[in-house]
Amino acid sequence: MPIKIIRWIAIALLILATIFRFAHLDRKVYWHDEAYTSMVITARPGRYLSEDLFQHRVVKPTDLLAYQDFVPDLTLKDMVVRKGIEDVQHPPLYYVLLRFWAQLWGTNPAITRGFSALLSLLLFPALYWLCRELFTTPISGWVAIALFAVSPFHLVFGQEAREFGFWTALMLVSSALLLRATRLSSWRNWVLYGLSMVAAAYTALFSVCIAIGHFAYVLGTDTDNRLGRSPQVGQRTLFCFGTLGLVAVLFLPWVYFIIAANKALGGTTSWTAVPLPFLTSLQASAFNFSRSFVDFNFGFDNAIAYGLALPILALQGYAFYQLWRTAPRKTGWFIVTFTGATALFFGLPDLFLGGQRFTVTRYLIPCFVGLQLAVVYLLSSFLTARPNWKPRFATLTFSLLIVLGVLSCGVYSQANTWWNKALSSNYHQVAELINGAEAPLIVTDAFSYNPASMISLSYLLEPETQFLLLPRVEESFTVKDLPTNVETIFLFNLPETFREQFEARYPVNFSPVFQDPWNEIWESTSPSGSLSENGL
Repeated sequence: MPIKIIRWIAIALLILATIFRFAHLDRKVYWHDEAYTSMVITARPGRYLSEDLFQHRVVKPTDLLAYQDFVPDLTLKDMVVRKGIEDVQHPPLYYVLLRFWAQLWGTNPAITRGFSALLSLLLFPALYWLCRELFTTPISGWVAIALFAVSPFHLVFGQEAREFGFWTALMLVSSALLLRATRLSSWRNWVLYGLSMVAAAYTALFSVCIAIGHFAYVLGTDTDNRLGRSPQVGQRTLFCFGTLGLVAVLFLPWVYFIIAANKALGGTTSWTAVPLPFLTSLQASAFNFSRSFVDFNFGFDNAIAYGLALPILALQGYAFYQLWRTAPRKTGWFIVTFTGATALFFGLPDLFLGGQRFTVTRYLIPCFVGLQLAVVYLLSSFLTARPNWKPRFATLTFSLLIVLGVLSCGVYSQANTWWNKALSSNYHQVAELINGAEAPLIVTDAFSYNPASMISLSYLLEPETQFLLLPRVEESFTVKDLPTNVETIFLFNLPETFREQFEARYPVNFSPVFQDPWNEIWESTSPSGSLSENGL
């Protein structure tokens, strides 16, 4: 396939990718973590919501959604400090930028997601630049643009009000700058590389994996040159080490928050150490690593999903094999270190200590990008090979990947939820259940993810829906009075002991009406007439 055709395909798909990123930004559920993002930028995350509203208060959706709006007396400084105390695992750069954006245009979910979509477009110039630095064939940049443009994985994170689309662009920019600095070693290039790594570090803590991979690449190529041709023994390694050392120094202000809020950090990330059944981990990993090219939001029980995922995994494995066997040493070594640092960082603790870190997609973004780059190398080298089976294989594979990517992005664009919405993924169904009830009251407490989840649900509920928000429920039953004019009560993620005490105190019985891996909802039934008639 001639490079001119590849170029025009890539440009057309880049336009399509832009359309997909800004289409239906308000359609999908504004899930727990996105609602928390809006709480962060308005300087009222975590306990500030719980201490205000989850105090035996009866509120409506508008009262919860008010915590998505700005308060005049809470400044940018308040936001950064409170974030450092409550949400230290996510460094502040993206949130500071989003705050400025939201102050200009508003805090509507479509607005906040639009900012992420806009930043995610930086992926494409960064990707093209990296490919020009990394690969020897000019066609590789356009093949990469085409494949990444219709990647459902990058679309999913490009449309989410979180930092990961922006971080993906930054890791590509820093990688391109590293390759430029090692090729044209000058203080200016190393300074630019260092600044890009500072930006990446202040966007995602897992930029440490990128830094480790980069250093391993420079050390490996320097070692290889020592054994071979280069007279500059270790010079680039010293420059890289010094640059990353300065990056670490510049990151110390956020390290202070990490140390000060170590207990909060442990509490919010402890779930990653909970092991999953081996089969579940294997299925999740297989689905995750195929989502770079195909994703129809199928479940583990769908046979079609495996028929799509397994060939993609085989292609990625073959691409990595060809990369290591035939690519120039620097090209292969860069992709291996870029991918391997993150894979080992999360895979080894799961292997030896147990946990589910390696199944969390946002942690493994460098792995997905590295595998995509390996496929880019495979297709680029095969497309320019001598006329034999390789160009035909590459043309067919490239065409199939484009078709699967476009179809995946199209299905995602029309959906109202997706796998990445996690604990809020079924809230459209939950909201339909609650909105269909007579005079509903939702009873929940401040345990774990409930507060931000109630904000997420509030976007979908009728304005007259009532909430009874309690402090964290332990063993004691603390409900003293219920609001009047209530016909239906929903207990939302509350323990069994609370439900039993509720039934003993009031003339109601509860039956389960909804359950998924994250939520359990019980609905009231009155044995002798309506609840309001029975004194509620």
